Amino acid sequence: MKFFFSLIMLLLIINIQVKAEYNLVNNRDRPTFIEQGYRNVLNSSFLYVDNEKSNYLSKNTANIPYKNFLISLQPTLNNNNKIKGESYYFTNYEFFVSIKKNRYKLPFIISDVSAIGSSILFDDNNITIFSIESYVNPVSNNDSKKFKSDIYIFNKNNLGLYNPSFLALNSKLKKLNDIPLKFSKLTSVKYIENSKSYQITYELQQALEDFNSTGKIVYEKSPIEYSFILAPNQEAPFLIKKFIEKRKGSSQIISKDTQSGMYFYFLK
Repeated sequence: MKFFFSLIMLLLIINIQVKAEYNLVNNRDRPTFIEQGYRNVLNSSFLYVDNEKSNYLSKNTANIPYKNFLISLQPTLNNNNKIKGESYYFTNYEFFVSIKKNRYKLPFIISDVSAIGSSILFDDNNITIFSIESYVNPVSNNDSKKFKSDIYIFNKNNLGLYNPSFLALNSKLKKLNDIPLKFSKLTSVKYIENSKSYQITYELQQALEDFNSTGKIVYEKSPIEYSFILAPNQEAPFLIKKFIEKRKGSSQIISKDTQSGMYFYFLK
């Protein structure tokens, strides 16, 4: 009897861990990739674009709040694509963040979107880490889709935004419901109090099987791992220190160079 009770408890613990790892969210409009690709999501939203003009704004706008931080996804309907013609209507997205009742526009637009989403991954008094994922239509008239995922780190103290390009993902998919087999995963964020900096570790995972059809995820045992320190700075959103790219579990360093992967913005 004690054995069966222990076995049931073990199964329950494993089930809870699996759900925690993949952040399974009861949202039928959200592609499986988004649920499986990130751990410990604080809040998120994902929607498929509806180009019907009635109630267009309300159907296609998303707001993702967490404590005093808010991400807003704002759509605009366009028909100025010269390649696809004036009869082709498509949706562009602008992005805003709000903090302490002040609203700031992010310095980019995503064009011709089929599905869009954002997840808040980490938040404290100093920084917020969030992602923006999108399925967009290629310029050609085929039915394929491009999936893009970007990670952003927002400095609440100087309104700086850091976009590490080495964590950006781009995949060409056959259709909207396909799931990219490569995704980033926030492994850890540690605050270093004496220097007021953050040690961040990210993984880039490549699924070893196509779980679009099998539904089973087989992870790499030694994925690419990025670790770096974000230190406070007056002239940039952050100062990047001790960047290391290597395989997880290995001491062999692949790269220490971030010069091609640092994009900074200041929001005003």
